[in-house]
Amino acid sequence: MFFDLIALCIEVCTTVLVAACLLRFYLHFLKINFAPTSGNPFSQFLHPLTDWFIRPLGKIIPFGARIDINSLLASYLLILAKISFLQAFSRWSYPDSQILIIALFDLFDLALSGLIGLLLVYVFFSWTNTYSATQELFHQMLEPLLKPLRKISPKISGVDFSALILMLLIQMSKVILGHIQIAILNSL
Repeated sequence: MFFDLIALCIEVCTTVLVAACLLRFYLHFLKINFAPTSGNPFSQFLHPLTDWFIRPLGKIIPFGARIDINSLLASYLLILAKISFLQAFSRWSYPDSQILIIALFDLFDLALSGLIGLLLVYVFFSWTNTYSATQELFHQMLEPLLKPLRKISPKISGVDFSALILMLLIQMSKVILGHIQIAILNSL
């Protein structure tokens, strides 16, 4: 029982840190300013939560491209550390090659789950019509994904189903990735 409680705490802490690194990656990819002085609602906690790990990686891997490799690498290393730590103190054991693959698919799964979370908040904001800075940020983050779907999905009685279609596509991707992970692990 004690190990389960420790594992839960480690899982939650890692998920929060990895989600923050992935959010930082996504905001950078979309060219959304998230500097501490930008007024971005996420900037007040995003930098303090991630800089301690991403900044040292920036000294090893130069930063400046549209793809923020340091945020992705930080996310992957955090998940890898979590899996390695939990394996060291549990009964299950995987070869190193399988741990690398498990961590990669765990990262994909967490990114897709985070996207679902963003989408749920976006849908909630669309129902409230408050027009806050936070709502605008969610619009900027999800509009690039929803816009192509709006072109192919019909509006029925003025209702936009693009968010529902995107959620379905994300869930399907999670199922497919789960099967791919099992197939890869079984082949090793």
